[in-house]
Amino acid sequence: MKNLKNYIAVFILSGLILTSCSSDTDTADVSQITYFNIIELLGDEVTTHPVGTTYTDPGVIAYEGDEIVTDRIITDNPVDDSTIGIYYINYSITNADGFEKVATRTVIVHPENDSGVDYSGVYTGEARGETMIAGCNITKIAPSTYVADDFFGGVYCCGARNYGLAYRLLTYFYVSDDNTTYTWLSTTSPWGPWEILNSAIDGTTLSHTVQQGTFGFDVKLIKE
Repeated sequence: MKNLKNYIAVFILSGLILTSCSSDTDTADVSQITYFNIIELLGDEVTTHPVGTTYTDPGVIAYEGDEIVTDRIITDNPVDDSTIGIYYINYSITNADGFEKVATRTVIVHPENDSGVDYSGVYTGEARGETMIAGCNITKIAPSTYVADDFFGGVYCCGARNYGLAYRLLTYFYVSDDNTTYTWLSTTSPWGPWEILNSAIDGTTLSHTVQQGTFGFDVKLIKE
């Protein structure tokens, strides 16, 4: 019985050694290091450009480890500098192990002339039966062109629902030459994009309808 136990122990040990050797052989030629690409934007991540003038993109620099690999960048540039709008340039590259990296630049093509009124400031929001002090902040970024941190007027982030600051409607827009209406360029929210309809300006009060599918409501922004 003792000899049988010793035989079994030797057999198991031999199997472990063979398995270990086989594992080393199987992984001998497998790379253990991958260098993920780094893409550095030249110029600003968000940039403005006057309509009707030629847009020249500053480009990027790409690295893979210590090597500069900018020549492998694939650029998707949809900017139409003859049309007011917001455009996204994507720069992509794939490393030696097949991993893709993408960087994006936002280009806002804005009106060439300014409307003459600056709508930057803090606004009280009125929406869905509520009044929200400091419901929206508007910042001028180019002639007649602005970014608003909440075109919901604060009704979701800070009203009775109080979902938190993430629940705002970030909106890029521009104002008409006669300061009577405004046009949205893009909107971003936790629920995706919304349309901005029925815009009107009365002095320093902005009003519009936010619409997503069949659901919508009116918002009034009153400058404080």
